[in-house]
Amino acid sequence: MTATGPVFDPARSAILRDILHETVAKAPARPTRTRFALVGGLVAAAVLLAGGTAALALSGALHFGPSEPAPAPAPTPSITSTPAPTPTSTPSSRPIAVQTTPIQRHDVNELGSTPWSLDLPGTGRSCEQRHVYDIADGLALVQLGAHVVGDGSPDCNDDLQHVSVSLVDTRQGTPMWTREWTWHAAPLYDVGVMVLGTSGRILVVDEALGGGPHDVIDLATGRTLADFAGEKADILLNAQAVPGDSGDIVMSTPNSIVRVDPRDAHSPRWSTDIPGKSASVYPMVGDTDFLPVSILLNAPGPDGGPYESARIDLQTGRLDPGPSAIALIQTDSHPAVISQYTAGQPTELTGLDRSGQATWTRRLPPGSDVRAVSTSTSVPGTDVNYPGASDLIAVVSTSGMTILESASGTERWSASTARCGLTDRVAGSSPLVTVFLDPEHDTLTVVHDGTGTCTFTASTGAPRPLPDLPSGSALFFGPDNTYVFTNEPSGDLTAFDRQTGTKLWSSTATNPGSWFFAGGYLVRLNGDQLTAVG
Repeated sequence: MTATGPVFDPARSAILRDILHETVAKAPARPTRTRFALVGGLVAAAVLLAGGTAALALSGALHFGPSEPAPAPAPTPSITSTPAPTPTSTPSSRPIAVQTTPIQRHDVNELGSTPWSLDLPGTGRSCEQRHVYDIADGLALVQLGAHVVGDGSPDCNDDLQHVSVSLVDTRQGTPMWTREWTWHAAPLYDVGVMVLGTSGRILVVDEALGGGPHDVIDLATGRTLADFAGEKADILLNAQAVPGDSGDIVMSTPNSIVRVDPRDAHSPRWSTDIPGKSASVYPMVGDTDFLPVSILLNAPGPDGGPYESARIDLQTGRLDPGPSAIALIQTDSHPAVISQYTAGQPTELTGLDRSGQATWTRRLPPGSDVRAVSTSTSVPGTDVNYPGASDLIAVVSTSGMTILESASGTERWSASTARCGLTDRVAGSSPLVTVFLDPEHDTLTVVHDGTGTCTFTASTGAPRPLPDLPSGSALFFGPDNTYVFTNEPSGDLTAFDRQTGTKLWSSTATNPGSWFFAGGYLVRLNGDQLTAVG
């Protein structure tokens, strides 16, 4: 799906670095389809290599209710920590936990006369990171900072770093709690927030493992439960959350991959030696028993490349040959992988079970793009820009589309796309599309070229023309409505009834990428201000 969250979303170095290496070493790779909660920015890598990351001061504060100004940085060169004060808020009447089912989005059919607005603690600088993570219906985590800059922004030339993480009730616009950290470091930085499965804990960490935050935090109260004493195999931390309620992470270290409880990172549940120079682990979305791994080899592999793909078993730490992370198709419960490329084009698709073992294989027609079919739901514990996935896979070309069952590889139907106006990308590669399932209305929509759409009956593949939408830069879906960025860069967002094409409302923001569903509710993030749309 086209990104619908904050425009400022800096590249994350650990995944991109491996993607670039693997792309050069092998066939041209497809874009990654996963969201990564804890890998560092390429710009951060640059400054770390330059040796400019000495942290001078650190403070961490816990607030309930309205935010307070960030404390001034300590002038001394030693790292200092300020204990979080005792919270004094009224207990919430609702349970605060990561939802275990997809988050349903709530359409906005008309604009409210007095929408709530919440000022969050941030610096408002142009280089400030802004990330939002879905937690449950009506709950989202909002991260502002640190400062990541590589464009010479005039307001980001000093070395002050500031990060806040707030748990927000997105139905009412109420901050459940807010944490803030300030310290001094070079203005090329990255801080990660990782939701630790359904354990009720999150990890907030300076990915350089320097003077920034390193806290395991209770999701319900915002209190620090433990300091995270992590390790890094490279210039930045590489770790992924284990699905489920353990609260564990899988982390790369200089010589091994380990599974640990981040509250006690020195006592691994298992440790597996790396058969190479280093390794990086990548996330899976869904309930699987493995994580993908990329290994930097000591010597070129059988294909002459420097990297080898593997999978690591979450329960035992066993390391086996596995799929490349960048070739994974992440459906709701049965992933698949593009298992063969010819001249840079995907030619074979293989289904996987929970453990990563192959269960079925299909040849792909030339010039195809392969996509997990998305839904209008959101995935708890992930970035708000990550759409929920169905258990369907779409194989799309300029001439046709085939819908497959991800569990078995069985073809549900095939249909012509000649009426859709799809075009191949540069050098004859397949069309770049997203595919959206609306089970309530039995429709399946191919989105191309910004806001171009072509709709089919989801159950049969028969043409199902819907009213055309105005041209624009991007769109995203609610259960019944389609939301279109109609006039980039003005920031206009317009809502349409998907079935009738009726225009419901239009609104303007400074930035077209600042609209998104958070905790199922449509909001807008402008700088450090979060505002309800409905």
